[in-house]
Amino acid sequence: MSRSPHQKTGYLKNATVLLLTVAFLFGTMGQGRGLSASAAEENARAAIVEGLVACAEVVDLSGYGLSVEAFGTLYREVLLDSPELFHVAPRLSYVTEAAGEGERRVKEIYPQYTLSGEELTAARAFYRDTMAGLIFEMEAVFSGGAYTEAEAVLWLHDVLAHRYVYDTRPDAAAAADAYRFFREGRGLCQAYALAFLALCRGVGLEADLVVSEAMDHAWNHVRVEGVWYHVDVTRDDPVPAEGGREAVHHTRFLRSDQGMDALGYRDYACGAGHTCTDTRFEMSDGGRLDVFWTPLTRISTGWVGVDDGGSLVGVKFTENGVFVGQVGDVNLDGSTDPADVLALYDPTMPEAWREWMRERLVRSPIPVLFSEPCPISIHKERPRRETTAGNGQFSLSKSAWNAAVCRIPSKQGSHISRFRSSIQPSSGCRKAVA
Repeated sequence: MSRSPHQKTGYLKNATVLLLTVAFLFGTMGQGRGLSASAAEENARAAIVEGLVACAEVVDLSGYGLSVEAFGTLYREVLLDSPELFHVAPRLSYVTEAAGEGERRVKEIYPQYTLSGEELTAARAFYRDTMAGLIFEMEAVFSGGAYTEAEAVLWLHDVLAHRYVYDTRPDAAAAADAYRFFREGRGLCQAYALAFLALCRGVGLEADLVVSEAMDHAWNHVRVEGVWYHVDVTRDDPVPAEGGREAVHHTRFLRSDQGMDALGYRDYACGAGHTCTDTRFEMSDGGRLDVFWTPLTRISTGWVGVDDGGSLVGVKFTENGVFVGQVGDVNLDGSTDPADVLALYDPTMPEAWREWMRERLVRSPIPVLFSEPCPISIHKERPRRETTAGNGQFSLSKSAWNAAVCRIPSKQGSHISRFRSSIQPSSGCRKAVA
């Protein structure tokens, strides 16, 4: 599904000044910075990053003793670990010097840049503003309240998969970095992974990038409550077939190595050497998120989304993974009733969701029947007003008059009205609660 944004090219051999093209999705990642990286390599990494941020024409690496192979691995890891270096071209030249019999070390590198000057300043501002806007939006979704790390990962996963699309243009034109991904609204798997990496770190989550040469693909590792998991936003954002519906899957959300292997992932590596062994989000007794084919939306009781059968379902995160409610039980109170409709009354909710829930309640209401036309007093924040229902059936919760939703037959057809307080029958009305 994913394609490498750059052609795989080798080094120019037998030359002191060489050109190197970093094919991001090719080559072997390091065995882990925390496991094998020497102090000299870490210092070299810092020098490279500092030079690239400053758009330096030359970066001196003479004091770090890097072989050409070690430098190639390190440089690739720097670019894959630094979404903010979107202005750095994959192609660069470098100079080597003798370091013993038959050995050479990298002395200087000469990076190339795709953006510089005022153009880079504007691009960096756009990148920062986009990041800040998405993070602010996420905080607003949670209304400043507490949320789990898993919920933060879910929101970031869904917003990228829903608002951005896979770039199907030829490789030379396709976006492979986070800046172009945000700016153009589309990108290759590498762009998805770098954008997700940047956003996770922006909200305080630990994350890294994972690559597979065999699959020609990139995705992410993210740490949730101290445990590492796989997240592949790209393949959870399938390219819709001609005339098909857009979808957001959750099949590759918070999965273990075992779970990814079962999906056909192979020969992948992370520069930090993580392993993902926890399976609670894919083996939960209460259900799995992979049944949802739309972005999940936050509500007061958890989350709600549309499953693969087109039904509304509530879900919440638990210590054991996730709990998925019954069809129509949006607020996860164990039943489908008018309170589920109320849970969907938010400007961000699709009207189609409320309509689906209304129809479900009409098919299986908890009725309050009136034997004759009678006025109903509706107490709202505004002054009381009267309405009349003739032989109407009101779908209320089991607590009847503490409910907030009623269905009123009208000439235009049935509809559900939402009220913020209680609904009381006027005197003289006879009611029967089923």
